[in-house]
Amino acid sequence: MPPFRLLVITDVHYTSDAATAAGAAAGRHGRIGRELLRRAVEDARRRGGFDAIALLGDLVEDGLAPHAPGDLQALAAELATAAPDTPLLVVAGNHDGPAQAVLDAFACRSGLVELGGYRFWAFCDAYEQATHGTRGEADRRRLGELAARPGGPIVAIQHNPIHPPIVSDYPYMLTNGEAIRRDYEEAGVLLSISGHYHAGQELTVADGVRYYTAPALSERPFGYALVTFRGREVAVEARRLSVEPLAIVDTHAHTEFAYCGRGVTAAGAIERARTFGLAGVCLTEHAPQLYCSAEEFWAASHVRSPEVWRRGAHSRMAEFRRCTEPLRSDFVRVGLEVELDADGHLTLHESDRAWIDRVVGAVHWMPEDIDHLSDAAATTAFLNVNEALLAGGVDVLAHPWRFLRAAGRCVPAQALAPMAEMLAATDTAAEINFHINRPDVTFFRECLDRGVKIALGSDAHQPWEAGLLAANVALLVEAAGSEDVGQYLLV
Repeated sequence: MPPFRLLVITDVHYTSDAATAAGAAAGRHGRIGRELLRRAVEDARRRGGFDAIALLGDLVEDGLAPHAPGDLQALAAELATAAPDTPLLVVAGNHDGPAQAVLDAFACRSGLVELGGYRFWAFCDAYEQATHGTRGEADRRRLGELAARPGGPIVAIQHNPIHPPIVSDYPYMLTNGEAIRRDYEEAGVLLSISGHYHAGQELTVADGVRYYTAPALSERPFGYALVTFRGREVAVEARRLSVEPLAIVDTHAHTEFAYCGRGVTAAGAIERARTFGLAGVCLTEHAPQLYCSAEEFWAASHVRSPEVWRRGAHSRMAEFRRCTEPLRSDFVRVGLEVELDADGHLTLHESDRAWIDRVVGAVHWMPEDIDHLSDAAATTAFLNVNEALLAGGVDVLAHPWRFLRAAGRCVPAQALAPMAEMLAATDTAAEINFHINRPDVTFFRECLDRGVKIALGSDAHQPWEAGLLAANVALLVEAAGSEDVGQYLLV
């Protein structure tokens, strides 16, 4: 049986209302809760994926507020976009208000849900004054009845931690928590998963039952968890969206000047870089998009008809400079993403190279049509374009193999080393980039073996992508075979 992977997200505390957010506990980022949900799902997908999602309550900050129904619907819509057709488990927390409203918003139910050979029981416990939680006798009895029937291992999910005890003035534990722990022991529960206690608790075992409390998504370091089941074996990986304490720079964040952008802005990219613990951000815009009209760019005129970008009849470069130069600081740099045109030149005027901080090279189109070429010939042509691109003088090679994969071509293993050697020879960094792209860890091992620096780029085209670099760091750690990766980074 293949492993079953459960993505666990809890304590989002989303609110669309500024006043509600201002009145929330210090350090809580509920105002961006919807975006945090999207980021957690995407980060988990980039790092191997999942088979189902569990939301463990306190999804909104105030479930009794007039805007709460809309907030729940907004979260449900975000999840449907981020992970369509993914099985979903949901429980309500003490902040969420009526449990049925939460379940209805996500089209879920409490009680038994069977997934991947496991019997998940979702408990929506009752709360008094939104603080003291108690499990009803009927729910306790149903668990015993479930255990008496044949079936797969039982996994209990709820909002409040069941074990180990949390000593605090705040009532983190259910009022009948000890009785529930005995229920789990008698029922032979494989695993109990909870939220509510924002710091989280490591996986522990008591009387044959495993217990885990997932960290809150709404507070730094913006945590979530991936639980992997293999038969009766359970492994838990706690993850974080914040990249601290590493000094990570997002070398490739787009702005409102991108024709391909969807709501991303320079100010937003900077704000998110700070929020997620980055050491800096480079506002990197497509130079051909600044020199050309949208119609010219999408027709690849800047590559195949070089006079178009050189003439710059529709140039917005001066405006881009006016908008970004005041933002520059020790934290914020400005870059341009360039390509190779049919004349073999970078799509960059030397006068613009002079004022920017970083040049990022990329291949979005080839000067020649490769549709008629064999895979081997297409790879050779692609390497030749990259060689000329690097020779033109770029600091970073963006998404190194994305063009070939997008063209439906394979990337031969024997082509990885030559590309890494070209990067080393020109002192160009290789970018780990997950935007519509799956980086190849083997290629980055080849780069590290040759002393090539590594750039981490979000290639953000939407607000939730900016500064989303935890998966990039994880891939670099895998390539390096060590957690100590600071030495390899372009900063």
